[in-house]
Amino acid sequence: MVGFRNLWSGWGGTVQASAHMLYTDLAAAALQPVLYEQGAARDTFEGRAAMITANATLVIRRLKHIDSARARKIAEHVNRLALDGFDAAFRELGVGDSSISRKVRKLAELHYGLGKALMEALSVPHSEIHQTVSECAKRNGISEPGREPLLAAFLLHNATCFAAAADDDVLAGKLSWQLPGQD
Repeated sequence: MVGFRNLWSGWGGTVQASAHMLYTDLAAAALQPVLYEQGAARDTFEGRAAMITANATLVIRRLKHIDSARARKIAEHVNRLALDGFDAAFRELGVGDSSISRKVRKLAELHYGLGKALMEALSVPHSEIHQTVSECAKRNGISEPGREPLLAAFLLHNATCFAAAADDDVLAGKLSWQLPGQD
């Protein structure tokens, strides 16, 4: 019945396509070498996973501002793709089937915890947001010590760009990731 519901709703395929485009772009942005070279992100498996989570949080936050069933579905798919990506990354590292579910579950718990913490940090008054996001990055060990402001600048720059994007573009999977100063 689920498959039929997607056909009847008229946007089942576009939801998945949009989520896939958003996830592909957020993953590419999360893995930009310059973020790791500058220390904005830790160059470890966990650091890369945290960057996926941070970027997914920005995308999901933007989708929540649209407040439609379609946006909620896209957000669910983006989140699922992030978790599936963690599973695939563990498999690429050669983690066996017997321990992969435990490792993915642990990473999923970190994903949800960091996502929630970043959502809260992004919700503070504008005058405090850079410091709050930097502190969130520090508490969660996303950046190299002392480099948290670089990550905050990256996240806040993209959050601002995403807020300015048209809802239709976001729903179509079109968000442009940039390093601060590239626009």
